[in-house]
Amino acid sequence: MMAMVFAAFSAWAVANEASSQRRPTGIERRVIASLPSSHGHRADVLARLDLTRPFATRTHWTFLVARLPGSHLGGGSPEPVAGGALAECFVDASTPRCQASTPPAISSSAWFSTPVHFDSATVVVAGPGHTEPRLLVKTGSAYGGDGSHAIFTQLFAYERSVDRFKLVFSNITGSNNNQETRFVAHGPLRGDVLAAVPTSTAPYAYWISVYVRSPTGDRLVRALRYRSATRYGDGNPLAVIDAEMPSILAHFGQRHPGEPLPIPDRLPPGCSGHLFLRRGVEWCRR
Repeated sequence: MMAMVFAAFSAWAVANEASSQRRPTGIERRVIASLPSSHGHRADVLARLDLTRPFATRTHWTFLVARLPGSHLGGGSPEPVAGGALAECFVDASTPRCQASTPPAISSSAWFSTPVHFDSATVVVAGPGHTEPRLLVKTGSAYGGDGSHAIFTQLFAYERSVDRFKLVFSNITGSNNNQETRFVAHGPLRGDVLAAVPTSTAPYAYWISVYVRSPTGDRLVRALRYRSATRYGDGNPLAVIDAEMPSILAHFGQRHPGEPLPIPDRLPPGCSGHLFLRRGVEWCRR
């Protein structure tokens, strides 16, 4: 996992746009020049996000994601997949600050724990009164033979006193067993991060964790961890976190017996919208 020191609020999302399709800007040229090249090939900027206005920074800051030249393992195939590791860069008025982790060889299994796929970079809000912006970045590793890959979730905050961005939360999950790391954008837990990770022992369920703002506000800390009532493969169409939401809310005093069930932001295909409790787990009737 890479570690980096890197108004009304609305979602500011990075648009994927390969630099090969247009002329790189001055900031992008500085980033490309700062990253390693390989056999005459340079890094390719995938996405760019101006952080100055949403974070009200003291100086101009930009976040960029670039793909290094090269190849990586993928899909269990002996043939390499085009594209090297990702570099995440925070750029102030003059200097790119980039971090990338590149395995020493194309055959290295470290590719399955190295970011090579860019998903999204979005400004979200947290903190008291929901007034503190955070940069939420999601990336993925190379794919294994079973189609699984690691999903990396990072949150960055802006430190005004030193005019820098810093990592305040990071987490890694897989992708094949309904696990998930979710930033809560709405509702009573807005600004918190929830994670569902499969257990390693039977009866197979999930470890549910809730991360909240620390008393000092400089990081997210785990405030809750429990073994879910949801079972792996139980047929519930809801995501694990949505199925466990009544229990999560109850733990924080945000839901009491008899109150309406929380409505997920996105109902799964085939869900009728009729929500009900079954042994403490929220279900959706198909």
